[in-house]
Amino acid sequence: MQTDEATLRKTVAKNIAAYRKAHHDTQLDLATKLNYSDKSVSKWERGESLPDVYILSQIADLYGVSVSALIGEIQPPKESKPHYHMFILLLSLALTMAVATLLFSMFMICKVPYPAWMFFVYALPVCSIICIVFTSLWWGILWQGVSVSALIWTLGLSLYLSFELENVSLIFLVCAALQVLTVLWEVFRKFLLKSKGLPDGETMPVNRSE
Repeated sequence: MQTDEATLRKTVAKNIAAYRKAHHDTQLDLATKLNYSDKSVSKWERGESLPDVYILSQIADLYGVSVSALIGEIQPPKESKPHYHMFILLLSLALTMAVATLLFSMFMICKVPYPAWMFFVYALPVCSIICIVFTSLWWGILWQGVSVSALIWTLGLSLYLSFELENVSLIFLVCAALQVLTVLWEVFRKFLLKSKGLPDGETMPVNRSE
């Protein structure tokens, strides 16, 4: 017996919502990835309309399933553990510090006339950049701002310790100015997202026809 449209809408609505939640996406997250409005996603999940075949294919690709899984009766997927985000971040930071430790050890063993401990200082801005990348992917404006601030000050510290120049301490004045700009920029971003009705860390989805 052929599935009627109402049943198909209900099935697709349930499956889209199940896969979205399993991947810890909000309706706005999914809308942004599809370049659609969140209202369209909401209509799909309420069974008020059906996404076209191309959009179903995009959703299937996003969540690593087939289109058949979206339009058929399936067992709702279990939510994945979000802890791997933090694990990947910590692993990346640990690898950075491991490289710094390796360079430090090599310079000490070879008795290279260079302050080998500076490798740990140089590792700090690298760690900050890594944090910026991952917080931009997985966390909101607050942690992005913290990561950018860490980059500003650790980079300033690296430059201060690297060059024995007159008035080199003024680099921290530059850091302070950049810090103020960073705070103002993050506040502006938060205000802009709130005015658009978006959560932290999201971009405004482009409205398209359903």
